[in-house]
Amino acid sequence: MRAKLLIALVLPLTLQSCKRSPPDNTPPDVIKTITMKKWAIEPNRIEVPQGDEVELVVRSTDVEHGIAVPKLGIREPVQPGEPTIVKFRAKDAGTYAMSCSVLCGKGHDRMIGTIVVTAASH
Repeated sequence: MRAKLLIALVLPLTLQSCKRSPPDNTPPDVIKTITMKKWAIEPNRIEVPQGDEVELVVRSTDVEHGIAVPKLGIREPVQPGEPTIVKFRAKDAGTYAMSCSVLCGKGHDRMIGTIVVTAASH
């Protein structure tokens, strides 16, 4: 009986500490759409201003792909029929390699591109 009472008292406190923080509903500064398909990422070059909050809307037109931009901490699966939303802050100016992270067939290695973060003007 004591064990059940202890669980009844402690469990709500434990669950309370596991709650996720509320999602950030702030609109992004830049929204870019990317389409992945055998054997291309279109557009294969995305340009965004340094400091902006960026939202990528990534779609697949055929099979499962994955969007990967390792130096921006991006690696997400992309399923056909449903967009994958990727958000990031473009902190540092530079050119970042983008590729398909899911082995999707013979032309997989051609699915490459870049995200260019342009330096903020003063």
